[in-house]
Amino acid sequence: MKKGLKIVALSLVAALSVTACSGNTNNGASNGNTSQKESGSGQTAVSTDTFAKYEEPVVVSIGRSIDPSYTYEGNDTAENNLYTRWLLDAYNIEIKHEWEAASSDYGQKVSLAIGSNDLPDAMIVDESQLRQMVKADQLADLTEVYEQYGSERLKQIYDSNEGLLEGVTFDGKLYALPETTLPSAPLTWIRKDWLDELSLNEPKTIADLEEVAKAFIDNKMGGDNTIGVVGTQQGGSLYSTFLSSSDHFLNFSSVFFAKDAYPGIWVKDDEGKAVYGSTTEETKEALAVLRDWYASGVLDKEVGIRKSTQEVIASGQTGIFFGPWWSAYNIMDSIKNDDKANWRPYAIPVNEEGKFNSNQATGSSFIVVKKSYKNPEAVIKLLNIHVNEKEESYKTAVGKELTSQEIPLFLIMGHGDQLDYAVNTTQKVLRDEITLEEVDKLNYGFTYEIASHVKNVKLEPFDNFDIQYWDQESDPDYFSHLYAHLNGGSTFVNADINWVKSLVTSQTKTMQTRWSNLKKLEDETFLKIIMGSAPIEEFDAFVEKWYQQGGDQISQEVNDLQ
Repeated sequence: MKKGLKIVALSLVAALSVTACSGNTNNGASNGNTSQKESGSGQTAVSTDTFAKYEEPVVVSIGRSIDPSYTYEGNDTAENNLYTRWLLDAYNIEIKHEWEAASSDYGQKVSLAIGSNDLPDAMIVDESQLRQMVKADQLADLTEVYEQYGSERLKQIYDSNEGLLEGVTFDGKLYALPETTLPSAPLTWIRKDWLDELSLNEPKTIADLEEVAKAFIDNKMGGDNTIGVVGTQQGGSLYSTFLSSSDHFLNFSSVFFAKDAYPGIWVKDDEGKAVYGSTTEETKEALAVLRDWYASGVLDKEVGIRKSTQEVIASGQTGIFFGPWWSAYNIMDSIKNDDKANWRPYAIPVNEEGKFNSNQATGSSFIVVKKSYKNPEAVIKLLNIHVNEKEESYKTAVGKELTSQEIPLFLIMGHGDQLDYAVNTTQKVLRDEITLEEVDKLNYGFTYEIASHVKNVKLEPFDNFDIQYWDQESDPDYFSHLYAHLNGGSTFVNADINWVKSLVTSQTKTMQTRWSNLKKLEDETFLKIIMGSAPIEEFDAFVEKWYQQGGDQISQEVNDLQ
């Protein structure tokens, strides 16, 4: 995860302290009705109250991913720690580990459990494993139990993430509880102060962007060695993929999307069949654009081998890069070195039809429940507790905030509109359209935090986010947060985006043995084409090799999943 994404993850996910990992500490009797439900150890009274404590302990046996480097307090373990002991005390839910596996081995362990049909009560799986289990009829239908036992808070979160539950519903049955995702699309970040100095219009298309880059170079806006467009650095990716769908920072996804190309993800061809986007003619056309940019000097001559693109941005040597809305966090050094560095994001380049395309960030983790498990509502309750909206939290009981290594079946959970709410609500507070007290602090805690500081940082005019209309000194701890949300965030939430979602978001069986070599072939070939060390015709040879070396079988497996 990039530095900027770490920061924003703290802002939008960890800052949802009530959302992410809190629970009801009330050990009192249930307010709801109770019914008798058979458990693995006999009859257990189950209340329709979504937070009711079981009358007798209910065991949830799980398969668990373990970070071997994580240090627990005292003699605590992943199975027996402050959080799991609190669950037992407060809810009579007892966590047992049927098996554990190091993070690097977890996927293989899950696959073995599926293949042998020797499943724990619940575990976290990826998409291909989920689909495999659905086909094998191994999973509990959670439709009714979710409706009956899912808390209002949990349902609000899923309802606000449009299409999320539909993606894990097969033949009308809900078979999993998915994680939520942070929204992301690659914007084009440009030094607007350079545009203004040269009296240039804001670019819209790839051709416009090329003209702007050439103007920056010709006029030496970043000095004698001005770089037009920077991107992928050493060890970086050329574009986001179905395995890292939100990783748009400092790569060339934007250029591919503007040519209606979706390398790295799985899309439908004209016949409705799944095809790997890196093998399409549209991807070849986008590579030709990047190749031309490189040959003409528009593109950084050290693309793919530069040690730090971040340093080029910070030094003021370039005026164009691609990245998501949170990239504003990564230009703080540039602004510090030049307080006139007016980096502004644009929802460009658009395609020939004027559409702004992007792949859609997708979650890749799902909680599933074994079909024969007698208390599936206990798993729903665990997630209710995880996202509990009540002010009393487990932190009150255990005395500290814990991590995913203590919390069983941990998923990242947040409202789908959290960024939209943060941007628009903070602007309303700034314009005195609402008071700070009217901000939904309970559900959007970080919005309340930044809104409480916005008047210290943003100067009039309030709807102009150019750098000269910000006070960078009065409240420096919140300048970066507010600049990212109101500058980058407002552009993103107001953009009309044509989303394209990958047909799969995890590896199939053959990918597990072939994907590493296929991806290496892809990366090396594409970089050689861009840098001119291989002709554009090498793309056709790559496609042929890709299918021969496992792509044919992988494509069949992806189509079988549909």
